[in-house]
Amino acid sequence: MLTRLRTGPAPWGEKRHAEDQAPALSTCAPPARPSEAPARGPNDEHGSVTVFTAVFAIAVIFLLALILDGGSALNAKERAMDIAGQAARAAADTIDLQALRATGVARIGPGACTAAANLVRNYGQLLSHGLDKVTSTVMVHCVAPPGSERATVLVTVSTRPLVPGIFAAFHESAQASAIPECGINIGGVC
Repeated sequence: MLTRLRTGPAPWGEKRHAEDQAPALSTCAPPARPSEAPARGPNDEHGSVTVFTAVFAIAVIFLLALILDGGSALNAKERAMDIAGQAARAAADTIDLQALRATGVARIGPGACTAAANLVRNYGQLLSHGLDKVTSTVMVHCVAPPGSERATVLVTVSTRPLVPGIFAAFHESAQASAIPECGINIGGVC
């Protein structure tokens, strides 16, 4: 006969019976031997944390690459816009002095696109160092004919990704225009 062992005082002043004080018989399976592995149930998940950690680590690496290289691509776009603006101003600064003295109006002179190309090349050399270095700067297009009032320059900046193997190189382009001005008399006689 199986009995259960009651512990603690008897509730509401009841007296304990002798059969209640008998030791309980064990109904559990005998203990497993140390050499035997414990039985596993159908929902056992041994090793699932390792798989989750591996997948999570790969996802974190991709996210890190996206953040770092996305920032590098945005920085390359900003640099392309800056270089294009500077190159357009360099082209617009090449003023035809003879026409300026004769007419009093600032016009673009010969060699404007050459001045812009030199500036783009110099910027490329200055920005080729550092963590998010520029691998190349190219002036793709320049429109600044002599005698015109507007210089337009298109520049492409290339950078390499910070985390290799996930993204390819970034090529960002920007276009800017500038007009020659004479002091505070915009479009007027100098």
